Amino acid sequence: MLLIGFTEEPGWIRSTFNLTYRVSWETLLKGVRGVYPYMRDVSQNADNPEILVDDEIIQISSPDEILAIPEAGSITIRGFVPVIKTAAMLVFHNQVSFVNVAVGRVGEEYQNTDYEKFNKSLGQFMDSIEIMMHLTPKEDS
Repeated sequence: MLLIGFTEEPGWIRSTFNLTYRVSWETLLKGVRGVYPYMRDVSQNADNPEILVDDEIIQISSPDEILAIPEAGSITIRGFVPVIKTAAMLVFHNQVSFVNVAVGRVGEEYQNTDYEKFNKSLGQFMDSIEIMMHLTPKEDS
């Protein structure tokens, strides 16, 4: 994904990443399903992140249920991301080729940043999610 830009706000950095290719709803779901195990719920100290469809929280009991979510305008995943050491919210929009990302401004890495630092910090994580969109999830044995 390509970082288009970001803005700094009190407590958050909001950014937009362009997908390499336009993708279907099912492909977006595979990306959310792929990142699901790497996020934690910050609001309730639970293991699983929150999933929202068109800004409404939905209950997920297993990551594979994400793949069956009916088509909608957007799907959001939010929680703490240990890999980047901060809270994040990723909003995948149906029928458009960008993702909106908000990350918490915690730690030195996100307190004082510029385009280059932010891209190096978050770009690889976002690229990994895009790759997950094009992989077939493993079947449980």
